[in-house]
Amino acid sequence: MEPYRGIFAIANTPFDDAGTLLWDELDTVFDWVIRAGAHGLVWPVMASEFTSLSFPERLEGTRRAVQVAAGRVPVVIGVADTSQAGAVVLAEAASHAGADAVIAMPPWSTKLASPSLVEGYYRAIAEACGLPIMVQNVGPPLGSALPGRTVVDLCERIPLVQYLKEEKDPKGQSLSEVLEAHSPAVRGVFSGSQCMWLIADHARGVCGSMPASHLVDVDVRIWSLLEAGDIAEARRIHRDKMVLENAVMSMRGGWLSAKEVLRRRGVISSAAIRNLGPLVIDEVDRAELDYALSLVEPYFSV
Repeated sequence: MEPYRGIFAIANTPFDDAGTLLWDELDTVFDWVIRAGAHGLVWPVMASEFTSLSFPERLEGTRRAVQVAAGRVPVVIGVADTSQAGAVVLAEAASHAGADAVIAMPPWSTKLASPSLVEGYYRAIAEACGLPIMVQNVGPPLGSALPGRTVVDLCERIPLVQYLKEEKDPKGQSLSEVLEAHSPAVRGVFSGSQCMWLIADHARGVCGSMPASHLVDVDVRIWSLLEAGDIAEARRIHRDKMVLENAVMSMRGGWLSAKEVLRRRGVISSAAIRNLGPLVIDEVDRAELDYALSLVEPYFSV
């Protein structure tokens, strides 16, 4: 199988104002991500609000993601949990549902206290699912900020641990720390952070990026330009995209406010964030978002 490469977009999870998961709209997000050109579909991870999802919701969403994708793109299921036992159950479910790969950060509540426990966690996931594994590496408070050498060791010691999504600070140099190890056991390193540094990430040698789903088509366009060597045009579109990302980050929900872009694009009906409720936007937020959307709309493909 060819190594994964490109924009593996993270499906946002739609909720109503009371926090009820909107299942039909989640199916719509899954399908929309693929129609927008994503090279892979990822759910549920941080942009999916996975820490506020119940276990039954994660199991049902896993089944739906694979069903909706229907083989059009690889489906990567997030299986991180507060314990190894929970992650194993989720990994087994991902395999049974027909997922193509899984992604997991170490437990985020009580952190694993030693490298041997971290290795045991990923080894247990591998044994449970038999699928390629992506290590998601973020900083505190959720993440464990694993050293690059630790990630390379995991890939070399556990054959199914093959990819990294690197998001710890300093983000660029953390990517290079693993890439410059030149280990054949590492099949690819993805960046994240809404593709905010995608130009530099591509120059460092990433195999792709995992942004949230609100600008999938724009991110795919930028990636395609980078792959074709058209850096100037990639920079021009990325510059306009960043105006929107800055507008989103300034709103009450931070980067989760990107769901308002999905709502405006007609993909979901509500930009509510579970446990926060409706997304509150004032007139200044609205004006900035209107302007930012006017810049990126010419790049929409769906």
